Amino acid sequence: MPLSVDDKLAIQELSNIHVKYLDAHEVDAWANCWLPDGKFIATYGTFTGHEAIKEFIRGHIAAGKEDGARHVLTNYVIEGDGDRATVYSLVVKIQVEKAPHIIASGVYNDVAVRTADGWRFESRQLDVDNGVFAAAEADASAGQ
Repeated sequence: MPLSVDDKLAIQELSNIHVKYLDAHEVDAWANCWLPDGKFIATYGTFTGHEAIKEFIRGHIAAGKEDGARHVLTNYVIEGDGDRATVYSLVVKIQVEKAPHIIASGVYNDVAVRTADGWRFESRQLDVDNGVFAAAEADASAGQ
């Protein structure tokens, strides 16, 4: 059975609430967007299960990498067959507390599954665009 419009909206809401919690540094709520054994796959590594996912994001926040950040998601493509869906979306991370600028951009490729508590990520893969790393290298070189 194809996904209903309501399913697609609920899956998009899961994705949006995920970045809402990230921007608010609500670590437990952020991790609860995944299944208990879900995976966050990123440039930084693969983190499996709520505790590993929380440990990763706590370190990321402690390092200041989420200070003043706001994530904007767009270009959703959601496909599936009832209780399982693939989700493609684009993300732009913007600095909003200092002079506004784009911090990073990337692509999410996710697998979401229906649970008794609503849709959750089985996996969420973030591929950060190469330009982010090129800009960091250029800044580092300019400072030498």
